Amino acid sequence: MRGILLASLAALSLHVAAADNVKDAKAKLHEYFETFNKNDIHKVTTEIYSTPLHTGFGSNHGVLATPAEAFESLDEFRKQISSEGWVKFRIDDVQTCELSDTLVLLDTHYTGIYKEGSDNPGTSSTLMYVLQKIDDTWMIIAYYGHDHDKRPNCG
Repeated sequence: MRGILLASLAALSLHVAAADNVKDAKAKLHEYFETFNKNDIHKVTTEIYSTPLHTGFGSNHGVLATPAEAFESLDEFRKQISSEGWVKFRIDDVQTCELSDTLVLLDTHYTGIYKEGSDNPGTSSTLMYVLQKIDDTWMIIAYYGHDHDKRPNCG
């Protein structure tokens, strides 16, 4: 009886730890969006990204080897979308997949919000972020674009 109780408690603590991992990884993703929306590219590339950072869009894949390379790439992207009227990004939906206690996939539908009166009021996109717990901190180590209707399945 005591063995069953201990096993049940151990299973429950693992479930709670897994839920905390996903919750903490999602909090880091929200911090990323908030920080990018504030145009704090330096914080994104030094406190949220872990380099080398792998990126993938369709058949185009790349690696941003250093925080300086990540900063240059993200700053260029920010300048481009700002010139098109971008105001901010809003997370619409996140599906999670915990691969281990230190590795989580966060598949994210988000909308790019544009200025009022713009020809483009908003665009919806999908990115899958890979977060790894490094020294007790969740960091984005990769992200991949994919079709809206092709979301990962953990099962």
